[in-house]
Amino acid sequence: MSTSPRADGVDPASAPFHELVGFAAYTELAGFGLLAALSVDAADLATRQALADGAERALARQRALVALVAPKGGPTSGTAAQVMAPFDGVLAEFDTRTRTADWAEGLLTGVVGHGVAQDFCRALATGVPGSQGKDLRAVLDRLAHPSATPGEAEPILVLGRAAAADDVLASRLALWGRRVVGEALNLVTGQLDSRPMLAGLAADAARAAGADVGNGGRSWLVTRLTGEHTRRMDRLRLAA
Repeated sequence: MSTSPRADGVDPASAPFHELVGFAAYTELAGFGLLAALSVDAADLATRQALADGAERALARQRALVALVAPKGGPTSGTAAQVMAPFDGVLAEFDTRTRTADWAEGLLTGVVGHGVAQDFCRALATGVPGSQGKDLRAVLDRLAHPSATPGEAEPILVLGRAAAADDVLASRLALWGRRVVGEALNLVTGQLDSRPMLAGLAADAARAAGADVGNGGRSWLVTRLTGEHTRRMDRLRLAA
């Protein structure tokens, strides 16, 4: 049975793909903003440049994601606003609950929060079928840094050096990371509660991985995200 396009012109069969792209693009835009802002207050020029480079790569990822759903030959700016619109403000509570005046803690918030969101998107992308899923996974994988997950390379290096030089800072960041990851997991699993299409992708992804889908694949997803977070903190040489 054929389906008709929705009011926004999206084929209902492609709607979950569009929604996942929208969430991924929105979080990349947020990552860009955070790194750009933190680069301004960095302690030295090398750190400013490193975070500016990270911000530039986050924006490149966002543009590549939007290009997946942009009309051929059409402007991506209007498409970006349209595809991200359902998620406008979705990070507000997370930002409020993880607000800190400490520069290093703020950077770790970005590393952990952004990292969990990216891991979430990569996990759900395995549930997108056909050429759309293949193209989405190719973008997410192609933009990965060889020594870290996308978006982490520069912040990981900056924080890793700072923590290695200061045991007190390292202990404080380890505690802060535990708080932030809890909030980040609440954020992404909350998306499954409020967005049935993303919940459907989570179940499909778990099924593709041969995992239990009795609870919609959430146990599999949380286990995967937690494991990725532990590896992320290991790269920082911080206790998860």
